[in-house]
Amino acid sequence: MTHALTARRLLAPLLVAALGLATAQPLEDFLARSDQAVGVVTAALERADAERAMQRSEADPLALRPERVQARQRAELATAQATEALFEAYVDVAAAYAQVREAELQVRIAEAGRALAERGVEVARLRLERGSATALEVQAAETDLREAERGANAARDGLALATRNLVGITGVTFDASEPVARDRLVGLDVPDDTALEAAALGTPAVLQVRHGLALAEVQVELLDPSFASRSQIDQAELQRAQAAAGADEARRGVTLLLRSRANTLASALEGDRIAQDALSQAREREDVERRRLAAGLISELAFEQVQLQTLQAELRAMQAEHALLAAALELQAATLVPLQGWHGF
Repeated sequence: MTHALTARRLLAPLLVAALGLATAQPLEDFLARSDQAVGVVTAALERADAERAMQRSEADPLALRPERVQARQRAELATAQATEALFEAYVDVAAAYAQVREAELQVRIAEAGRALAERGVEVARLRLERGSATALEVQAAETDLREAERGANAARDGLALATRNLVGITGVTFDASEPVARDRLVGLDVPDDTALEAAALGTPAVLQVRHGLALAEVQVELLDPSFASRSQIDQAELQRAQAAAGADEARRGVTLLLRSRANTLASALEGDRIAQDALSQAREREDVERRRLAAGLISELAFEQVQLQTLQAELRAMQAEHALLAAALELQAATLVPLQGWHGF
């Protein structure tokens, strides 16, 4: 039994190496399929139809001013909604990709934990043979191994589920994922209030009420005392005032939402920095312990425990990185302002 466990433990690095040789797909390959999402396709069709309708209206010599204004507004809104749909699809694809990457690392961690538990069983049995451990300690080690094997199976199932989800969303089949391009993440700037207020004006929610205000202004301009009653003019002016108030309220509400998204990005940038520092410290500690192992100052079992801790630090850093990616793409989807390196795939 001991020889079998040892053989399985020695095979683990070979399996990891084999996975490393598999064809890896970068996030950009998956984001490039975002325009095939149902919501994105539907929004693109609406935009194309709205643009054709606007062109017909502009070319029609009998079209009235309100009709032309409404046609332009429909095209402008459809364009904003199409951009919003695409950027939201980026968010969904990136989230699915992040789940796969984390699941891949969780499998590595679970396999390392299982290998460590196998080593624990070997050590417990060896100590029992030499009279320095009890049968209860061996049973406890075997229980730990069974738990570790269940954890490894669950991790593999989780990876399979995450992979199916990503393939289902994008249609891209793959063997393994690649790390996210960190240079495009850590260099992101958090927009200030002026930029957020400007961005709010172009969002679909604000565009709709701004369009209502523009139409109300047209209606007031079209009325004249020579052919419209005072009550008609007053009613049109009241509707314009109400539309203006609604537009201001919508702008303030959306600006607050965008500010919240920007704050989330700022927090994610800081969280990523902290996690990366912790990972660097974990790797430095592993290097120190590797030298101590070579000098015979610690056991192989102790060093394997340190390696497992490093993998866990890698997972925390990856999760922080993915939180940063999500915050960036969600801000882009909310503002409709393209982030450098994160659009046009």
